[in-house]
Amino acid sequence: MMGREGKTNILLYGDVKGKGPGIKRDKFYNPAMELDRDLCVTFCQYAAKNGCKKFLDGLGATGVRGIRIANEVGGGGRVEVHINEINPVSYELIKENARLNNVDINATNGDIRLLCHNKYDYVDIDPYGSPAPFALHAFEMMRNKGFAAFTATDKATLCGVYEKACIRRYDAVPMHGEGMKEIGLRILIGFLVRTAAIMDYGAHPVFSYSHDHYFRVYLRLQGGAGRGNDAVGKIGWVCRNNGWKISKFCDDRGKKWSGPLWIGTLNDKDVVDFMVGEAKSEMAKKLMGIIEKELPVPMYYESSAVCRRLKIAQPKLSDVIEKLGEKGFLASRTHFSPDGFKTDANMKEIEKAFGELQ
Repeated sequence: MMGREGKTNILLYGDVKGKGPGIKRDKFYNPAMELDRDLCVTFCQYAAKNGCKKFLDGLGATGVRGIRIANEVGGGGRVEVHINEINPVSYELIKENARLNNVDINATNGDIRLLCHNKYDYVDIDPYGSPAPFALHAFEMMRNKGFAAFTATDKATLCGVYEKACIRRYDAVPMHGEGMKEIGLRILIGFLVRTAAIMDYGAHPVFSYSHDHYFRVYLRLQGGAGRGNDAVGKIGWVCRNNGWKISKFCDDRGKKWSGPLWIGTLNDKDVVDFMVGEAKSEMAKKLMGIIEKELPVPMYYESSAVCRRLKIAQPKLSDVIEKLGEKGFLASRTHFSPDGFKTDANMKEIEKAFGELQ
């Protein structure tokens, strides 16, 4: 069966489902990740524009991600694309898909954790589950500066459904309930930033988001122990107690804090502006439109949770944001939750605004 993503054709085999993480198998292809790959291609256009020449899709499966980069970013040999896949059946399919699209790629069949002698400007890790086992090896393959991208489909773990698994994989305590998606994303970023610092890299997220069953993070890396120290300085803790409280890593804190996690900004304005301007699909345009206007403050509130605590009817989210604006506060929607919002107002002012809308 033939499929198509963006400008790229792809050979598909077996049952193809459109939702969730799918079932890992030979020739594995997950259509639910098409938006992720659309945004990846756009980001790689940004990376190429900013000097990246050598790209690696480290866990290739059908090779669709790497082949799309070669086909839609690397026209005329502008970039060099490598695709690695450990499964020999999928490896052969990657070569078939490359021939189908008439693109030149460098395909390897092996364990990415044994290929660290190669160096790249851009490394992409899109595993089935957690990227944690591959993170250190990905950073080992980076040149002195560039970008590294990671997908995590173990979202339930990072959001606190499986607390022990999160502690085991990411060395961090999650939090389930209101705000858990942003906490989960920040735990993932914090883990990646700390892991990069082991290799004397400073890593900062330039584009990161939550969608469907996965988290996605793009990091800008620069070599140097000092840069690693600066990045680690943005690792801290979060507590939900009558609003959100943010603490630096070394600050005194009590119980029920989640972390360590990233407490800095999640996105770089220049990157987001580029992504907004180049987004092609309607889903990508919609997501980027929300992220573009999202207030760059840590943590969001859920309108439904506020109303449950106050035991009141839930007003329109647009009315909440407008009311907070009338009171002199900044407020915006958030892509993390359809009824979520971000604001620089404290909980007392938020509750007052909700009360005035009854």
